[in-house]
Amino acid sequence: METKITLILMLIGVLSTFSQLFAWWFRIPSILFLLITGAILGPFTGFLNPDELFGDLLFPIISLAVSVILFEGSLTLKFNQIKDQKHHFLKFIAIGG
Repeated sequence: METKITLILMLIGVLSTFSQLFAWWFRIPSILFLLITGAILGPFTGFLNPDELFGDLLFPIISLAVSVILFEGSLTLKFNQIKDQKHHFLKFIAIGG
């Protein structure tokens, strides 16, 4: 059982790396390839079931991943870009879309 979990985690790492490389090669956002890969592995084929694989650790892992993504995004944020989009930014905050 532990070998299967290790192999699945290695497969996730390899496929996510290739998704990043394809995105860089095609010059489009990597999230598109990551979403397609995840959809193929999960809902479409049923090969990967996160609830079964991670169990009670699924929610903390997702929370940690989201916090890392938000932290990295805040480090690369350029405030002059927000000033250029002030109208849209205020509309998004006030109305929500």
